[in-house]
Amino acid sequence: MIDLATRPRPLRILCVEEDDLERRLLQACMEAIRAEAIFARAAADAVCYFREHPVDMVFIDIDRHAAGELGGFRRMRATPGRGKTVPILAVTDNDCRWSEKDYREAGFAGLFLKPIEPSRLFQAIDDVLYEIRQPPLLVSPRPLPNMPHVA
Repeated sequence: MIDLATRPRPLRILCVEEDDLERRLLQACMEAIRAEAIFARAAADAVCYFREHPVDMVFIDIDRHAAGELGGFRRMRATPGRGKTVPILAVTDNDCRWSEKDYREAGFAGLFLKPIEPSRLFQAIDDVLYEIRQPPLLVSPRPLPNMPHVA
């Protein structure tokens, strides 16, 4: 059982993932944490959605042929208003392309290496939420600065 923290509303997470199995796994993870997952198969579709609808976080699957995903990432970052503030997490199974530091320097909120394991994914979401000073997803022993700890 997942020990969820109290959140004012469900997270809305835009997931750029073309693989059906990975999408089903992400959907199951999002359901387990009561988050709303919005799926796009391609970065261009995700950019269109991102420009028109508010989301709390974005996962972009970066594969070996990452030109489209990186271009989509740059277009999201260029979106007026939320483009600079919504955390975007790079998700990849190709761990030797860039280091996490490289992704962060490029403007990503972090790097999540596949395979998708629910506990690791949930911790990655919480890490991002912690960094942007948002309430945690899981009941966590780590209090946020200037925010009450949920125990």
